[in-house]
Amino acid sequence: MVEKRKSERSHAALGMDVNKKRAKKIISVLANVPSLDLKKSVVLDIGTGSGVIAGELAKTCKKVVSVDLNDERKVTAGFVFKKVNNEALPFLDEKFDIVISNHVIEHVKNQKKHLSEANRVLKSKGVMYLATPNKYCFNEPHYKLPFLSWFSRGIAAKYLKMIKGKTWDITPLSYKRIITLCEKQFITKNMTLEIIKNPQKYSLDIYPALQSLTKIMPMFGLRILNIFMPAYIMLLKKK
Repeated sequence: MVEKRKSERSHAALGMDVNKKRAKKIISVLANVPSLDLKKSVVLDIGTGSGVIAGELAKTCKKVVSVDLNDERKVTAGFVFKKVNNEALPFLDEKFDIVISNHVIEHVKNQKKHLSEANRVLKSKGVMYLATPNKYCFNEPHYKLPFLSWFSRGIAAKYLKMIKGKTWDITPLSYKRIITLCEKQFITKNMTLEIIKNPQKYSLDIYPALQSLTKIMPMFGLRILNIFMPAYIMLLKKK
């Protein structure tokens, strides 16, 4: 769940076109999961924001339910919206075929509960789509400061306050930390490198200048760069 946050790059603050492109990427990734049939899938979108992503998903999936702490929707049609108070999800066990957490986990207070609740409401063969910025990306995406998320919380807070007068309210994850948080509940698949390698297949529209290079780069070369990817996209299957 997205807590009421001070960071400026929330889903609701992003433009319609940006979120439509994000939705297209999410749908492209999920459509290539052999065990899923999107037309028959009941989907939970955690972190509604503007509602654009949930609205786009609703055009492809059987049913979409979306939750957030606050109602900041610009799009309201096509999906069911529920307000929540924290990471706890107000749904029965094994209710959803797909759970989506798109750039949300770095904003929540209890990341373990965020994941455990997602696991709880997933059906036995369900899939979770998890996307989050990389702690070790060179330019922190919320506040646009180089290496901000590399530092300890205390140093990062002072750095941000000194340069931009803002409060550090993000808990970014490294790839290793994502795996540690997920390993007891999920079978994890890192889709990041495959998406970068096949940008058209997965509707990747960022870093177009680099796409011609990454297409021809061998996978072992991309794996070396994995630690510094701007963000990670993971598919998590319930154990």
